[in-house]
Amino acid sequence: MSMYKFAAVGEEEAVFGFRALGVDVFIVKHEDDAASVLQEARKGGYAVIFVTEQVAKAVPDVIEGFQDAPLPAVLIIPGVGGSLGLASQRMKRIVEKAVGADILFQERG
Repeated sequence: MSMYKFAAVGEEEAVFGFRALGVDVFIVKHEDDAASVLQEARKGGYAVIFVTEQVAKAVPDVIEGFQDAPLPAVLIIPGVGGSLGLASQRMKRIVEKAVGADILFQERG
């Protein structure tokens, strides 16, 4: 029986606590390192990679490159500075692509 592995990629303050949950942590010290750190994590055979919004904002093309494969799933999470709204924007695009309409974030009047 194989167990799925999880990783977290981001600023040390934002992802360090994931270690207590058995998640492998990849620290991004500078935005310039974000792409290479994500690619390193991609090679690790992870089922899920949590990525802070600050890292996702720095390398949107790399994040989009993950969506073509079933694994790993990339989940964008807020960083230490709070939410930038990237996670909800990404979810909206995914749902619109799957369903053909914005069913989650419609304005109610």
